[in-house]
Amino acid sequence: MTTRTRISLAAVALAAAAAYFALAVRLGPSAERSARAANAPFGNFVRTVPAFFSRLSAAFSGGASAAAERDELAAEVERLRAAQLETDRLRAENEGLRRALGLVAKDPRLVCAEILSRGGATGWRDEIRVARGSRDGVAPGQPVLAAAGLVGRVISVTERTADILLLSDANSRLSCVVETPAGALRGVMQGGGIARGDRTLEMLHASAPFTVEYLDKDAAVAPGARVFTSGLGGVYPAGLPVGVVSEAGPDDSRLYQRAVVAPYVDFGALRRVFVVRSSAAPVEPR
Repeated sequence: MTTRTRISLAAVALAAAAAYFALAVRLGPSAERSARAANAPFGNFVRTVPAFFSRLSAAFSGGASAAAERDELAAEVERLRAAQLETDRLRAENEGLRRALGLVAKDPRLVCAEILSRGGATGWRDEIRVARGSRDGVAPGQPVLAAAGLVGRVISVTERTADILLLSDANSRLSCVVETPAGALRGVMQGGGIARGDRTLEMLHASAPFTVEYLDKDAAVAPGARVFTSGLGGVYPAGLPVGVVSEAGPDDSRLYQRAVVAPYVDFGALRRVFVVRSSAAPVEPR
């Protein structure tokens, strides 16, 4: 039986009881006693109606309380998750700063530079702009590092900023060596950058792996072999870490080997870099 039906029956019973009592008063005491006896079941029913509604109200109140408590718990879980993410971010930031301080302490020529923007003016190149410039001793052609390895080179400067061409750009090339059990193999590394399979340019958020060309075709180049700068070409000093070989095999000409290299540096996650200046020039206050 529904709640609405119960309410309707209770109303009818009350109305009938009231009419019966009014009639009994007019008919006299005996009739009144008969009316009361006959009305006993209705009286019991009427007494149960408030109790029913009281229990119903308590049930609704308890359900609402449980729902509110559930919402509060869900909000607390989300708050704790956000706090954990912030803690992880701060831990990574602190670790990066400690490594930065360690690098600068080892080589006073290094100047730490925060990244201001990515993509250059057009977005067609793998390029970043940093908050250091000529007043900090930064000049075109200087190598740029991260804590994990080589990043690229400075291509232009203003008094307060510098633009850096990343190794991941398709126009970036450098002379490198690949470590093998038989000795170091020389090759030329090129960034995979922003070139699609049909070689037309497009803007990308992630860089393709590097390739090292012109390796001796008879040498054994195994996955995991480390790649460093060779020092040839006059831009990058020898021995800077670049990445590790992920696979190698004959190139299209079959005269050389080509190796695919995974860089040490996560170019998408860069927040600061280190410019290798020509001398330990003093850095002016920011």
